Amino acid sequence: MAGEWIKFDSSLPEKPETLAITAKMGWDDPDLTVGKLMRLFRWFDQHTTNGNAAGVTSSLLDRVLGVTGFTESVASVGWIVISAAGISLANFDRHNGATAKSRAQGAKRAANHRNNGSSNGNSNADSVTESLPREEKRREIPPNPLTGDGEVSPTTNADTPKVPTEPEGFIRFWQTWPRSERKGARGKCLETWKKAGAEKHVEVVLAHVERMKAGEMWTKEGGRYVPAPLVYLNKRYWEGADDADEFGDGSPQSKHGMYV
Repeated sequence: MAGEWIKFDSSLPEKPETLAITAKMGWDDPDLTVGKLMRLFRWFDQHTTNGNAAGVTSSLLDRVLGVTGFTESVASVGWIVISAAGISLANFDRHNGATAKSRAQGAKRAANHRNNGSSNGNSNADSVTESLPREEKRREIPPNPLTGDGEVSPTTNADTPKVPTEPEGFIRFWQTWPRSERKGARGKCLETWKKAGAEKHVEVVLAHVERMKAGEMWTKEGGRYVPAPLVYLNKRYWEGADDADEFGDGSPQSKHGMYV
């Protein structure tokens, strides 16, 4: 993993300021100056937040750099400012600190992107005709409240709802039927509902289901004996629902073997 780094100007060895510092130090190799400048810039980057080293003197900084007079030489070209309050690095926020590094990385990424885009554009000019249309973001379709029980609404998409094919009576029947592990096969139930002509007797059917829901057989043991709605419709249990002994020992559901 890469460690800490600082921004480095590739033209630093040839800058007039670098050559002036080299001459002032009595050196004949600008590379020596560049090395000390890197140490100087690194020190400010690691030990200050805004380029201001309060209370630090040029002699103390020379000891850190390992050479006498270097701090004064850098100050002579305006790259640092020495005062009674301490030493500050000029244009610190332009070259040092987190924001400067972020800008440098962003500029590099932008340049790479432009170069890659230009290269890809040239190499793919003959093969690419036009960009594909962006796929429309898929929108979730809320369940139709008429279907109940969290089932998917019978719609083609969010903008063009399909007219429900279930008759109103059957929808009411399905909503009235109690929840249980046997409640299923809605499509087959609808076919049986239509075949039995139950829509014409919907009020009788619903009244019978409501009475059964309140009766002892359907409520005991947490609804264990609630039949499947398909069985109920196939055997037409609502017929004879007005018999006086419906909830007695000879109830229609017992006679028809609803719970067998």
